[in-house]
Amino acid sequence: MPQTWFTSDLHLGHKNIIQYCQRPFASVEEMDHALIRAWNDRVEANDTVYVLGDFAFESGVKARSALRQLAGRKILILGNHDRSNDWAGEGWAEVHEAKLIEVGHTRLYLHHYPLRDWPGKWQRTIHLYGHVHGRLEPVPGSMDVGVDSWGGAPVSLDEVCQSIQPFDPKSHVPSRHVEKEWR
Repeated sequence: MPQTWFTSDLHLGHKNIIQYCQRPFASVEEMDHALIRAWNDRVEANDTVYVLGDFAFESGVKARSALRQLAGRKILILGNHDRSNDWAGEGWAEVHEAKLIEVGHTRLYLHHYPLRDWPGKWQRTIHLYGHVHGRLEPVPGSMDVGVDSWGGAPVSLDEVCQSIQPFDPKSHVPSRHVEKEWR
């Protein structure tokens, strides 16, 4: 049965990300190879993978080659290192700025950036994001799916649901702020 996977911030071809995120690689080639292997160890040809931005540092020949090596139907949610016109017709099934999806009975809002509030939050829609490389504590109902948070591999919805701190609208009553009087 086909699965749905989520990942972000592979930064293929990005030499400086190794040091910035303390990734355990001696070279960008070693990192790229390990990320491709980790992806293909989990993802089957008929699976769908949502990449929540920053797939590659540049959309050149090496990035396109890496994209062709990756299993599954790939959907890109644009990140700050992605430009939509660079990826048109290059192996992505779809390219979006953000996307609201449903997998089984679970609604998800996919965006590259972590948000404090998102479409459907109050109806228990889960927010998945990247961009922060595991350096930001998620708010309830949200999760960083970047490779730096998940050992380099895409994450399944089951893994997200087992790890996420649930958002309960009944327990999140907006705080009352003391406001200055209007003049």
